Amino acid sequence: MSVKVDQIIRTERKSTEIQVSVEGHIIVRAPLEESIERIEEIIESKKFWLLRTQQIAKAKYLNDLHKKYEDGEKFLYLGIERKLKTIDNDPVPLSYRDGTFYLSKNYLKFANKFFIDWYKDRARDYISEVADRFSSLYKVPYKKVIIKDSFSQWASCSGDGNLNFSWRVVLVPPEVIAYLVVHELAHMDIRNHSSDYWLKVEQMMPDYLRYENSLKDYDHILSILKNDTGPFLTDSRDSKKKEDVSRQNKQLEFEI
Repeated sequence: MSVKVDQIIRTERKSTEIQVSVEGHIIVRAPLEESIERIEEIIESKKFWLLRTQQIAKAKYLNDLHKKYEDGEKFLYLGIERKLKTIDNDPVPLSYRDGTFYLSKNYLKFANKFFIDWYKDRARDYISEVADRFSSLYKVPYKKVIIKDSFSQWASCSGDGNLNFSWRVVLVPPEVIAYLVVHELAHMDIRNHSSDYWLKVEQMMPDYLRYENSLKDYDHILSILKNDTGPFLTDSRDSKKKEDVSRQNKQLEFEI
């Protein structure tokens, strides 16, 4: 079985790196002068690892995208998979107690909406609590926490003091959430990624590298319920929407 490369990206780098994306795409990042023959040799040497990793990534991606909302199905919350139980004639669409989600069968048709709304509410409360704790402890003020529907980045901060987070942040373990908060909160003092900035992060979270390095393990989580929350922006959108997105992006700094 051969390996299909989806994209080759050439830059002024010194070595060739092969990545398997969240969707299972194989991407080669190579130096400008690297020959196709050399790239093919590297791919062949990693062939079995690439095919296995690609298969796992695709399966995980599809599982995250397509939820059936059936009894026993698992949904992430704070880094742990929690079981779903559907119940009859409950006036409350979705609830969570004792480690289990309870979904009323009366609202199965709109289950995705209720799950996303529930996650957004919990993300706002949980992340605000974490941000307030670190802000008070290290005297780093911020304006407010804003929950977004981003599936391309975990978090960012804006020039006016807001901390922006994807609601999917609440799906990862608490210690990773704390790191994401610290990463953005530190930018309230230092608006770059200089050595002084990383010293500030280390002051607030001495073992931050452990969680910085683990973020790739959770990349697939950014795709969860993606199809249910709207399409990707493409070049075919009208110019007004492009301008709106451009204005928004100007406010977002230091994305992670």
